[in-house]
Amino acid sequence: MIVLEKTIETVRPVKQVFRYVSDFANIEQWDPGVASSRRTSPGGVKENATFELVLSYGFGKIPMTYHLTTFVPNELVVLTGAGKSFTATDTIRFAPAGQGTRIDYRAVIDLDQSGPVKEKIINLLFSRLGQKAVDGLSAALNRSYPVPRQRPPDDLLDRTVVGGMFGFTRQGYALRRRKWHPMVESLEGRTVAVTGATSGIGRAAAARIADLGAHLILVGRSAEKLEQTRAMLIETSGNRRIDTCRGDLSLMADNERVARYLADNFSELHVLVNNAGALFNERLTTDEGLEQTLATDLAGPFLLTNRLIPRLRASAPARIINVSSGGMYTQKIRPGDLGYENEPFDGPKAYARAKRGMIILTEIWADRLKAHDVAVNAMHPGWVNTPGITRALPGFYTRTRRLLRTPDQGADTIVWLAAAAEAGRASGLFWLDRRPHTTHVFSRTRETLEERRQLWEELCRLTGYQDHDQ
Repeated sequence: MIVLEKTIETVRPVKQVFRYVSDFANIEQWDPGVASSRRTSPGGVKENATFELVLSYGFGKIPMTYHLTTFVPNELVVLTGAGKSFTATDTIRFAPAGQGTRIDYRAVIDLDQSGPVKEKIINLLFSRLGQKAVDGLSAALNRSYPVPRQRPPDDLLDRTVVGGMFGFTRQGYALRRRKWHPMVESLEGRTVAVTGATSGIGRAAAARIADLGAHLILVGRSAEKLEQTRAMLIETSGNRRIDTCRGDLSLMADNERVARYLADNFSELHVLVNNAGALFNERLTTDEGLEQTLATDLAGPFLLTNRLIPRLRASAPARIINVSSGGMYTQKIRPGDLGYENEPFDGPKAYARAKRGMIILTEIWADRLKAHDVAVNAMHPGWVNTPGITRALPGFYTRTRRLLRTPDQGADTIVWLAAAAEAGRASGLFWLDRRPHTTHVFSRTRETLEERRQLWEELCRLTGYQDHDQ
């Protein structure tokens, strides 16, 4: 038997610390001996919750299952685990300590082995790994992290194009996540609206945001899908503070109506995630006469965001997160022909230009809101296996499907930008896998200040938005 006891103190409040530590899906963030961890039971973190872990020892991997047997909110959790040839019981007590928290952590490991030499070696190994684990938890709870900087190696890879595209794959994601810092913050007490929340990346982001305790508002076109998604998220997360708002965000009238609904029904809005978007392979127009890519991917989020900025400012500190695409690297904005009226329509190009426009808007909003404690950032989810990509780009999907990320992997940076403390100190940047990246790899894609002004004015004209800040 190995017994490890450790007391940890942190300035973080008890409620936040309890939420983070009791969710053993987070253990891979602070225990270097855990390669992966996930909760496998529905209903959130509560008594009888189950967690599946993969332990990493040298070149070996050992699966392990933990059950949360005792759960007293903000006071006590007891977890019992079993792996091949060993069992573990972790008893974790929480108590206020001044303005912060004291954790008394006791781990008991029973090993099924024979022979005194083998027993001594294994005991020593487990003791050292256990000490590293609690030291890692102490560091996670007590360290603050700087805003990540744009790295020269990333910039070089982005500019080689092929290297940059490798970063869009699931392999690129796996490589970068090894360097991530723990994210201890929750979203309790924060109201978050996610557009395009019923499928793909938006749904995956909404699920993680619900797990973090936010008051979540799902925005989408289909009332049926919204209700299905809401029910699913309540069941899996145990978070009942989930609302829905129906709206076709390719229509400016619906963007106006959604903005009014959010402003009238929610006293605060702390995070807006502009995720709704689509790629169309033929030129179609909406009932309002706008080309559909332009309407859905650029004009709609322009109008919705501008209408909600007063509420975001009043709720500060607040954040706006715009979902863009790596395709924007190939295109320059053409403010005089946003709707493809003067050249043959090309769906992927139209999509990429709209996403280029969202990068420009991100930088404009960040500059305008820097004095109001509203952080505005754009992100690229990488190449993600979603229903949209299989429908719009079947050839691309066929060639790259083994490289595509899961929706959860694509959504990770959205969640990090919404919750992490260091992300809230950054604004006007373009992120991939929690790192800022360049917005141009070709000089031909750079817009002038005059083109930025023209883009803003043209979007005001197309959407009917009157800009009183100019």
